[in-house]
Amino acid sequence: MENKSITQAIREFFCTCPLLKDGAIHVDYLGICPTEYSIDGMPAKKEIKSYIDGSALCQFVFTFGSVERYGSDVDTNVENSGFYENFVKWLKEKSQKKELPFLGIGREALRIEAESEGYVIDARENTARYQIQCRFIYFEKGVEKIS
Repeated sequence: MENKSITQAIREFFCTCPLLKDGAIHVDYLGICPTEYSIDGMPAKKEIKSYIDGSALCQFVFTFGSVERYGSDVDTNVENSGFYENFVKWLKEKSQKKELPFLGIGREALRIEAESEGYVIDARENTARYQIQCRFIYFEKGVEKIS
């Protein structure tokens, strides 16, 4: 079985989240219409710790963003903030239960976590882009060398 990309595995995992509305989950792209989502990789060092056998504790740092309805209506904006609070709880619960993305042979998901609260990064008249920074931690087995 071929290994999936980390982004693909996270995207498939997020598709199981009951909090997400019926919007599309993109990668490195977010449209302007509510409600859409995007997983955007961030610049970060991949290896957290290297082992002598070539194995490594690794991370994938990314933002998870969405376009939501936005404006002077307090209830709408509170609902948007509440979504991200609940999303953080969902990530924590999935990590605690070890219900994490499947990465294929030689890699094992350890946890997925939020590194920030959800916040508005760009606001227009009727919509806003919200995002949250996340980190996915996994173990990558070293490649055995043949002498």
